[in-house]
Amino acid sequence: MPGVKIWGCETPATGVTWIPVRVGPDGSLFVTVADTAIDSGVATGGTISTLIDTTKGWQVNIWEDAMVEILDISTGISYTRELDSNAANTLNFATNPLPAAVVAGDTYSIKRVASPLSPLARAEVHNVAVVGGVAILGAAIAPLNTPCLFRVQVGFLGAGVFSATIIRGGNTQTLAFNHGVVLTAGSLFFFDLLVSAGDTINYVYSINTTCQVLRLQEIVAATQ
Repeated sequence: MPGVKIWGCETPATGVTWIPVRVGPDGSLFVTVADTAIDSGVATGGTISTLIDTTKGWQVNIWEDAMVEILDISTGISYTRELDSNAANTLNFATNPLPAAVVAGDTYSIKRVASPLSPLARAEVHNVAVVGGVAILGAAIAPLNTPCLFRVQVGFLGAGVFSATIIRGGNTQTLAFNHGVVLTAGSLFFFDLLVSAGDTINYVYSINTTCQVLRLQEIVAATQ
């Protein structure tokens, strides 16, 4: 079945993106979904119910309900497990443990089932102290589907200027949202940022305060 052309979703080769769909009996379209790798790495240790990677600094429970695929390097067997929770450098899957403990050198990738027509949660911060001018997220985030929007919902306890840092080719630009006008304390705001392949994004606030909430979603062109 030919794909549906989504105008404005450019690719270097053709200028458009084709999203494969199926047509139902009533003529409705069903978008194909696929596992999208969000993060990956090499384990530094673990158990039958945890994987540890001391090089990571994840937000707590950002991977809850995601899937992790672990390759046992000693046997060459790959295992997939749903994640119950995560700490800064530990993935937990106690509900469905592995037959053998994760060891240093085992590789892994974290995935979510994603539809090109649905937003994808990329980061969440709740009631966390932030330092003025310092990146809020533990690591800059690269887009999974380009071009796309990074849509962020934010609220802070103190009034300040909210900005995005855009890193591309080793160059960092910091651009203020809301025309550089301070955000009202204790209020929610929404901001969109166009993101392209090769970009990595983080966010900063101008003052020391508490980030009451920051939720970041990646939205592909089809749902803008």
